[in-house]
Amino acid sequence: MKKRFDIFLLSLSFILVVCPAELSAQFDKDDITLKREPKLSGEVYSFTMQAEGSYYLNRNWSDGDVLLATGEKVKNELFKYNGFLDELVWLNAKTYQPVKVDKEMVEEFTLYLPGERRPFVFQNITIDIALSAETKNIFAHSLYEGEISLVAHRRIIRTGQSLRSGEGTLYAVARLKPEPVFYIVMPDNKAFEVRRFSRRSLYRIFPDHRRELRSAFRDRGLRIRSENDLIQAVDVVDQVLFQ
Repeated sequence: MKKRFDIFLLSLSFILVVCPAELSAQFDKDDITLKREPKLSGEVYSFTMQAEGSYYLNRNWSDGDVLLATGEKVKNELFKYNGFLDELVWLNAKTYQPVKVDKEMVEEFTLYLPGERRPFVFQNITIDIALSAETKNIFAHSLYEGEISLVAHRRIIRTGQSLRSGEGTLYAVARLKPEPVFYIVMPDNKAFEVRRFSRRSLYRIFPDHRRELRSAFRDRGLRIRSENDLIQAVDVVDQVLFQ
């Protein structure tokens, strides 16, 4: 009987001494894990401008993911892309404040826009503009990736202004409209702007392959009249140049 009582006391001592230590260690481990979760940072976003049209690609907050420059991922947050400023805006779920995300910390972000068949993937890239000494750092919407790539800068531009009256005064309201710029990016990071939806615009970019491209476009019955046509055409260019 005494032996059983001694075993009971030993078990009780183990529970009181060892288990709390294990629970504490587990708590500390979980706490460290939470602290290591990737987080977004930036400044509170207060950009306001009265305008006809929107300076956002997506007027409403959309689900999205962000790949950070550290390689970490932030998932299932709410974002807007401001095409007028070329900035990613995040809705902080804890404070309900919009935050302009630090651009240098973003490698890539994805927006899941309602009604779109595919997510919009934007890459933070710096490109060398062909035939000039200019470089551009933009959030580029990835449209095609191969040996060459096709990206779109989903910019929104100011086209003018309108005068409105209110409370006995006149004030100016900016007129905005989407005007994306498309770039074909070569393996050496040199970028060629596609100035219009036409086959001729591609012949100007690749004059040494004009004959092969013309033949390939004719074989496919491809006319470039839309963004989707341009994506198909760049696929053809990729095949002609590198296959």
